[in-house]
Amino acid sequence: MIQSLLAVRQWTQEDLAEAVGTKQNNVSRWIAGVEPRGQTRDRILELGRESGLIEEERRDRSVIPIMGDIGAGARIEPDYEQAPPDGFDQVELPFALGAEDVIGFRVLGDSMLPKYEPGAVIVVYRNQTRATQHLVGEFAAVRTSDGHRYLKRIMPGPKPNLYNLLSFNGSTRPILGVGIVWASEIIATIEPRHVRSIAASKRKAAGRRGT
Repeated sequence: MIQSLLAVRQWTQEDLAEAVGTKQNNVSRWIAGVEPRGQTRDRILELGRESGLIEEERRDRSVIPIMGDIGAGARIEPDYEQAPPDGFDQVELPFALGAEDVIGFRVLGDSMLPKYEPGAVIVVYRNQTRATQHLVGEFAAVRTSDGHRYLKRIMPGPKPNLYNLLSFNGSTRPILGVGIVWASEIIATIEPRHVRSIAASKRKAAGRRGT
């Protein structure tokens, strides 16, 4: 496990020692066959799960499909993605969700910094649960009537049933007077460093079995 962690994370023994709160000579002792104990052992096992080295059922976590990217300064055209029902990928959330039908989108672009980082995953409802006018003033995932998908703040538009879409940091121009055919509030945000791709973990595991 120790050697696999060093290889997968491209760490030195000093890096691993810092990650688990110990000294480098202890890492050398573990590689030589000494068994780590207590909280140090628990942290190593946690790193093993995060790195895809340990596959086990986690009842305190949920897995959701990633249905594509969502524009935060980028323009996403969902009609050209042709996402399969179970998504392009799956991601493990570091917490459990209820029975709601939820999906994820990966943030593309930097117009929502620092609130939403590029590469983060936002978790939303697959089907709209609240009327769009009740989402005014909130950050939400939206699909516009002209076929684009954005992560924006919904604001009142120039006419009834039309809305303005604003960025968080003002780096891109507002999108004015658009119709919205689907919108969802943000249930959760998973920062890029915490996004664990199930497909990527399986590819790594398969590669290790083949070597």
